[in-house]
Amino acid sequence: MTLQVTKRTTIIMPQDHKAEITTQGSSICCIADLHIGVHQNSIYWHDTALSWAKWLAKELIEKKIKDIFILGDIFHYRDEIAVNTLHTVNEIFKLWKKFNIVLLVGNHDAYYKDRSDVNSISIFDERKNVTVISTTTTATLLGKEVLFVPWGESIETVTNKDIIFGHFEIESFKMNSYKLCDTGTKTTDLLNRANLILTGHFHLREERDYNGKKIVYVGNPFEMDFGDTGSTKGYYLLDLSNLNLTFYENTLSPKHKKILLSELIEQNSTEKNNLKTAVDNNIVKLIVDTQAAPDNIDALIKKISSYKPFSVSIDYKVNSNITVTDDTNVDMSGIDIGKAIEEFVNMLDIQDKESIIGYCQELYKKCK
Repeated sequence: MTLQVTKRTTIIMPQDHKAEITTQGSSICCIADLHIGVHQNSIYWHDTALSWAKWLAKELIEKKIKDIFILGDIFHYRDEIAVNTLHTVNEIFKLWKKFNIVLLVGNHDAYYKDRSDVNSISIFDERKNVTVISTTTTATLLGKEVLFVPWGESIETVTNKDIIFGHFEIESFKMNSYKLCDTGTKTTDLLNRANLILTGHFHLREERDYNGKKIVYVGNPFEMDFGDTGSTKGYYLLDLSNLNLTFYENTLSPKHKKILLSELIEQNSTEKNNLKTAVDNNIVKLIVDTQAAPDNIDALIKKISSYKPFSVSIDYKVNSNITVTDDTNVDMSGIDIGKAIEEFVNMLDIQDKESIIGYCQELYKKCK
């Protein structure tokens, strides 16, 4: 099947789904992995998503961008969606009602684990400015041959494309801050089929160049847990005329910051100018990694709170490398906990080990 897009055109989707898309200029905003509903449908994260959506709309209007491609995972939970999450997503798409939006089904949007035909984003099917792509679809965009690949779809028959937009699990890319993907689609399978691959799924933004060809994980648009620490978030603009890709940082949303008590003491960093920058509007975790009086820690927490963090928590790491078992001290320093979880689960006589490993590692990552 072929999708033909020019300045104004009709897109013919499977099951005769049709939508008119108009474009102004050649630049397209590319984002992925919004995961609305994350953290048990938290109202604070709904507000974060709404604030970001307003910021993005303003950014794109200023740059005269009219098109947004979302490369999977609008929603966080695949089996059920809370009413407040549906409300938030509806508000976001109201904010974006003047943009032409192309939505790919991601694994969190799909009900089944290995196919995308039954999905949560089908609720957007009748919106005039939204095109939902739930099956592999080809297009010609400003003279470029393009392929859209939602979650679970095959690329075996694909040849000679300029761009692939997808939601892929690609071998050797970072699944998170401590694990590389060792299964999934091979890079050569994608590079043999297109010059540029833009994909969602993994949340750490990553760009790799292969002799002029590129694979880019666009990453999630704002940090969602401490596993995102150090990964710059934002959006990409793709110029279809020359395939130039430009990244713009999200300067609005909260960041996850770990503050070590030992470093504060060493650097005397409790002065306002030093600490406020790290704390203001951010998700802060104070790591107590050295001995300190409880009253002093309470005073420090009050000072941090006065600088208006998004949230603040405390984690005690004093003597945390020593575990007492049967009166024997065991040194746990240097152990890769994520790897230890994987090895332990693989030793068990259970089914669906991969999902259990991923779930346990995700819980550990949130608790770090």
